[in-house]
Amino acid sequence: MTEGWFAGDKVGRHKFARYLPAKGTATAPKFTSARRIINGIDRAEVVAGYAMSFQAALVAGGWS
Repeated sequence: MTEGWFAGDKVGRHKFARYLPAKGTATAPKFTSARRIINGIDRAEVVAGYAMSFQAALVAGGWS
């Protein structure tokens, strides 16, 4: 996913950097879009909710 091995389009390879910020926290829409790297948009909102919860736990634990 870091190098874009799994998907691509006219814009280029689907990499994390295309969807998620290099620094700081991501938003639910960013996580929803990042789901395209492997699974298209299948259950994207549900998975984005899990990602937001996990991110909140990381932030609460001191991650920034």
